[in-house]
Amino acid sequence: MLSTNIRFLKSWPLIGCILLALMTSCSSSSDAWLEEAKTRLKKGELVSAREALKKSIDKNPGSAEAYNMLGVIDFQEKKYEEAESNYIKATELKPSLYQAQLNLAAVRMEKSAWEKALAPLEVAIKNAPDSASAYLQRGIVWAALAKPKQAISDFTTCLSKNPNDINALYNRGNIYYQGKNLTEAAKDFEKTVEINPEFGKGYYALGLSLYQQKLSEKACLAFQQAGKLNYPGAKEAVHKLCE
Repeated sequence: MLSTNIRFLKSWPLIGCILLALMTSCSSSSDAWLEEAKTRLKKGELVSAREALKKSIDKNPGSAEAYNMLGVIDFQEKKYEEAESNYIKATELKPSLYQAQLNLAAVRMEKSAWEKALAPLEVAIKNAPDSASAYLQRGIVWAALAKPKQAISDFTTCLSKNPNDINALYNRGNIYYQGKNLTEAAKDFEKTVEINPEFGKGYYALGLSLYQQKLSEKACLAFQQAGKLNYPGAKEAVHKLCE
């Protein structure tokens, strides 16, 4: 009886090695399909990327990254309900997956579910407080919810982490403009076109904010530049306000 027990106990390391080998093999196979999906997705091959992700999930049902990428494909195909479902699955499997939290918020923003978009952004900011993207998205949500102070705060935080974020500058400028803070609005719009001289929307917004301050000459230069970039309404503004 004693010798039987000894033999039984000695068999455990061998079984453990077999299980470990199987798990490693499955994980490696899942990761390989995940990498294949990334490659195909970069090439715009959505159908084959989806197939690779399904194989990755078959090998590893707990792959949050695979579910997140499935959501990305669904989003690109405008299948927003499916995208949201896959993003939720990804965040449930791995709450610390920053990009999945951002993506979940983004699809809810696309559906105008602004209040519901806040929760994943809160998690994203908690997980990665030094990243600018979540602050940008939350600022847009606050703006949509008509909470300008919170929006400006988040856009400002975003810019403290990434001073050249044109979206944060433009959106903050837009809130300043709507709140009749034209000086600050013009500063933000001017910064956007300094960063990207091809940003027609920025020139047009700059023209509006300058014109409201009765700085007609500078405003017209901005409108003219927006017109050269074929921004809608710019040439009409030049015709009505500058000729």
